[in-house]
Amino acid sequence: MPDPSSSQGDTASRHAALTRTFVVRVLFILGLIALAYAAMKLSTVFLMATGAVVVAVIIHLIADPLKRRLNVPKKYAVLSAILILALILAGFGWLFGSQLAAQVDTFLSELPRSVEQVRSSVEQNPFGEVAVQAWNGASEQAGAALGYLRGLVSNVVNSVVGLVVIVVAGVMLASRPTTYRDGLLLLLPSTSRDRMRAVMNASGRSLKGWMIGQLIAMAVIAILVSIGLAIVGVPSWLILGLLAGLAQFVPLIGPIVSAVPGLLIAASMGWVPFAWTLAIYVGVQQLESNFLTPYVMNRTTSLPMVLTLFSILAFTTLFGPLGAVFATPITVVLYVMVQMLYVEDTLDETLDVKGERSHEAPAGD
Repeated sequence: MPDPSSSQGDTASRHAALTRTFVVRVLFILGLIALAYAAMKLSTVFLMATGAVVVAVIIHLIADPLKRRLNVPKKYAVLSAILILALILAGFGWLFGSQLAAQVDTFLSELPRSVEQVRSSVEQNPFGEVAVQAWNGASEQAGAALGYLRGLVSNVVNSVVGLVVIVVAGVMLASRPTTYRDGLLLLLPSTSRDRMRAVMNASGRSLKGWMIGQLIAMAVIAILVSIGLAIVGVPSWLILGLLAGLAQFVPLIGPIVSAVPGLLIAASMGWVPFAWTLAIYVGVQQLESNFLTPYVMNRTTSLPMVLTLFSILAFTTLFGPLGAVFATPITVVLYVMVQMLYVEDTLDETLDVKGERSHEAPAGD
């Protein structure tokens, strides 16, 4: 006969195991909620840390070739990269500073006048009343978003303290990337550190590849848009071209937003300049999206465009307009981690992860 006490003991053991499992799952869910809440509350710090990583990656785009090809010691390569970037910014300011300042003044005075002129023309249209109502509704929403953006930007990015923290932290990360990486790895069990080190290195290489592609696309777009608008005769063509190039840092949405000021100014000049300006923006974006970006990204990093779009929307919802700025680089890192840690390690699938190449030096080494 079975021993009743043994059966009761087995039941108690199973009950205790189920209780422990339930408690662990509840604690895990609560931990995720707490992490999400902390991320919301610390969004400013999170975005500044992301900005520091972007700065470090840009520095290493120059420092790594100096170290590999010219055998420059790492600390001197980083210092040389910082000096090169400073010289590039200073040279650009020396060459175009006065012209940019003049065009900024023209742009700030021309844009409100162009908006009012376009609005007056729309009101004379048979469908003007409907269009004006839609315009007013969009203007109210845009005004609220713009007010929020100004407050957020002034508190985080455009403040002197924020910029100093981002740049200094970026330089510190660029100077000793492996130290900070290995410091984070100490928080993990020793059995997981080698794999996580490989994942972090692959994420760093993918982020570098994405940055290379973005910088190339930004430069090409800025040059082509500036030249096209100058030929059409649109005022502030240089600042509009730079705006188009910088907006490319936020894929899909940035180019659309950056085209609005140029189209408004062109519309105030007449329908022919407007048509040519629209053709320039559309043509340059088609060149970038169909030829330039696929060519560069296929050799550096790959990120599905649908995932890019939804990541921008998600980070904008979580962190506001500035979340859109850093959504794509964060998604590049998360995408590599999901591929390697979940698809490869958990599902045992084989993937060709762009940054996962063991023959390459670790990112930032």
